[in-house]
Amino acid sequence: MSHRTWMYSGWQRGKAPSSEWINQTTQFLDHAFSNMEIATNDTIKCPCAMCRNYFSLKRDTIEMHLCKHGFREGYETWTEHGETHIGHDEGDSIANGEGFDEVDRMDQMLIDLAGDNPPIVDEQPTPFATDFYRMVDSASELVHEKTTHSRLSAVARLLAIKSRHNMSIAEYDDIIGIIHELLPLDSNLPNDFYQSRKLLQGLGMPYVKIDVCYNNCMLFYKDDASKEICDVCGANRYEEGRRTKVPRKVLRYLPITERLQRLYAYVDTAKLMRAPSPSTSGKMVHPCDGEAWQQFDEDFPEFARDRRNVRLAVATDGFTPFGRDAAPYSCWPVFVTPLNLPPGTLLRPEYIFLALVVPGPKHPGKNLNILMQPLVDEFKTLWEGVDTIDASIKRSFKMKAAYLWSVHDFMAYGDFAGWSTHGRLSCPCGYGCLGFQLRNGHKACWFDCHRRFLPMDHVFRKQANAFRKNTRVLEEPPRRLTGEELQANVTRFAGDDTFGKLHNWTHVLCFRQLPYFSKLLLPHNIDVMHNEKNVSEAIWNTCFDIGSKTKDNVKARLDLAMICNRPSFHLVQKNNGKWDKPRAPFCINKDDKPIILQWFKELKFPDAYAANIRRGVDLQHKRILGLKSHDYHIFIERLLPVVFRGFLPDNVWRSLAELSYFYRQLCAKELSKDVARSLEQNVAVLLCKLEKIFPPGFFNVMQHLIIHLPYEARLGGPVLARWSYPYER
Repeated sequence: MSHRTWMYSGWQRGKAPSSEWINQTTQFLDHAFSNMEIATNDTIKCPCAMCRNYFSLKRDTIEMHLCKHGFREGYETWTEHGETHIGHDEGDSIANGEGFDEVDRMDQMLIDLAGDNPPIVDEQPTPFATDFYRMVDSASELVHEKTTHSRLSAVARLLAIKSRHNMSIAEYDDIIGIIHELLPLDSNLPNDFYQSRKLLQGLGMPYVKIDVCYNNCMLFYKDDASKEICDVCGANRYEEGRRTKVPRKVLRYLPITERLQRLYAYVDTAKLMRAPSPSTSGKMVHPCDGEAWQQFDEDFPEFARDRRNVRLAVATDGFTPFGRDAAPYSCWPVFVTPLNLPPGTLLRPEYIFLALVVPGPKHPGKNLNILMQPLVDEFKTLWEGVDTIDASIKRSFKMKAAYLWSVHDFMAYGDFAGWSTHGRLSCPCGYGCLGFQLRNGHKACWFDCHRRFLPMDHVFRKQANAFRKNTRVLEEPPRRLTGEELQANVTRFAGDDTFGKLHNWTHVLCFRQLPYFSKLLLPHNIDVMHNEKNVSEAIWNTCFDIGSKTKDNVKARLDLAMICNRPSFHLVQKNNGKWDKPRAPFCINKDDKPIILQWFKELKFPDAYAANIRRGVDLQHKRILGLKSHDYHIFIERLLPVVFRGFLPDNVWRSLAELSYFYRQLCAKELSKDVARSLEQNVAVLLCKLEKIFPPGFFNVMQHLIIHLPYEARLGGPVLARWSYPYER
């Protein structure tokens, strides 16, 4: 209710509430405690964000809780304190971010799907709906006659507590046993965890265990399910010396179909799952505003005709679950998320589905492609369509889903896409952006590989000594290959002996089995989160000349002397035979470093804006420790132009400020199509300016990938839907 915005606008954590908030809260409590139907024994349900109307407390305690925690989200209608429920705008409340922290909404979902409006009589329910309606029957069966809790609501609450506090099954059974001792003998509460889980089987949350070769060579799956020896390496499927058959490695697969169907089983989310229409304002605020989405709709008009059909993104990354001090173990979860949701709801944690858990202990490498086969098989089924009940109209429809793109860091990009991200061919654009090997640094380099992206009449193309020695660039920009051309190339080259010479294909991606894959304009995304982090880290370490991490080391100077005509950068031999490295103009003066670090030491941010960077400032060793990806995100977009101004030459500072503004425009919540085209046209000029400042060793593949980011933004829409932050958090 709009007239109760004071409940949230007048209170902020850690600050004194406004006078209006205090007066209105006092009136609310006076009203609630004066209602004898609500107030029992001088207590009412506490509406604070912590208690959430679950606990009845006295007035002084409630006042303290409200001042400390504020009101629970989405409680403009005081349904627990004497007001009737008004549900005309619940869908908008979810889309606008209210109710984000609800413990569970299952009871409301059941009411929406099967409460006052039963399904159409002449329609055959889907198998999922049949199990679901069977579960619904338990929603009207009370635990005992003197309570308002049904069997379903009680079990759902208990299982939520078990999950939140990571309780074991034995602990759960013990608690259920104590509760039974407190309840009447004829109560209907399940006796243990097994019966509780069986009651909720209609929610459709199964998972499948699939045995895997210990070396990730093959799955014992489908036609190979009965085999006990790996066809590739000959490894045993089961552990030796056991009486029973215990698999050596198991893949956990959690099907996504029923979880997608469940999004349509709740009225509000069913409405939100209708793909939004592309923006007509010229601004991109959602993936549907990008060219990749719109081209897919043109190529498959039947799929696009029903806005309830789902576009899906796949994300994966490895992590070590046992901490750095434990034995090395690499576990790879694979996530799937629907992209139909509106911008305010897209990529929230509750809509990111865990689909696969790839076990360790070793990195799966290109065999990740084998382990994702069950997910690909399900994508094939979803492309054909599955019968689903739409709770918003109480009718079934054929829900289809399609893979739209993937998100992962650059190393996982190679394992997922089948294009190795190592060597001079590691740029994923294919054959047009060739790097070269540094003779002293022994790394792939993309220095002076960006002038060919400039307009043919640009002045930088004809500057013979500003980049490489005696080199002018007259080549045209490389042509981007179509999906059909890439499909033909990977089929032709993958696994042959020209790897690393003509191509970098390592294997054929399993997702290429999908009939529409070759039509996708942006099947894989370069992760802007990791790109920002790597570029920002390189700039900071190089400008601060941090010994073991700078890109301007002795080997870089030796390579620079061979490649560039910059004699002022060359190493100088002293009279004592030692070599001296002249200070580069992009390096901060030794006396200025403490000033900059002291500025970081005193830096403060608004709450929840950024981490406390000043904790990592080390004035003694003149560096900042413990910076994370988001810290570098804040640094390069907000702090870089400020922190280096006045300490670097004007031309260096301006180029770094342009890079900062480039990332800030690219990562905006709303990205204008005109801005995206402008960034695509000017990014080559920006990189060439940086090439005239930094040595060749600075330009590894991460710095080169900047050239492709505006193009991907034009195809995919806002970066916020295409980077790794939502998945890694």
